[in-house]
Amino acid sequence: MYGRIVQLPLFTGISSTDLLELQDRFPFSIEPIDAGTKLLIAGERTKGLLWIVSGRVRRSTSWMEEDLDGPMLIEPERLFGLNNTTEADWRAETALEILYISKENVVHHLLRNAIVRLNYMTLLSSSLQRRSTPLEVPRTVEEKLRSFVRSVRLGKDSRLTLHLKMTALAERLDVSRLVLSRTLNALAREGKIELKRETIIING
Repeated sequence: MYGRIVQLPLFTGISSTDLLELQDRFPFSIEPIDAGTKLLIAGERTKGLLWIVSGRVRRSTSWMEEDLDGPMLIEPERLFGLNNTTEADWRAETALEILYISKENVVHHLLRNAIVRLNYMTLLSSSLQRRSTPLEVPRTVEEKLRSFVRSVRLGKDSRLTLHLKMTALAERLDVSRLVLSRTLNALAREGKIELKRETIIING
């Protein structure tokens, strides 16, 4: 199991000796989950760290959906801080393998390992940087759209579906509905996005 564990975010670089020591303190293992299973519900208190070892999950809110492939760690920034409730709904799109560690074990055992602490800080920094405002202010409508997509997307090449009316998206981007419509249609003709009724699908 060591070879699979060290491929997961937070465990990268940990030695087999350190991993065995952690497992002696609190046993943990990779478990199977059926497709369709609800993993987390938006607004619920985060009670631990949940890794997707393999398989595909869907992250969804009232206005967007994103399909993501493991391995990945779900919302690690929500375990501590002022707001420690889950941001989105998470569901197994395929059969999964997961690893779950409770907050108590994270605090009292996992984060006592220096490599794990460093990896955790890296994950939190990456999350903060992804959401921060870019140094260069986007000027064109396409640049504004790309900046918006980067701010909400977790996976670099994930399938992102936006369930937004044209007027709502135009307001978010602070552009006119007409100019936005022209830009989206141009991107659709280039095959970069798919347009459906009140839906924009971005692949890769």
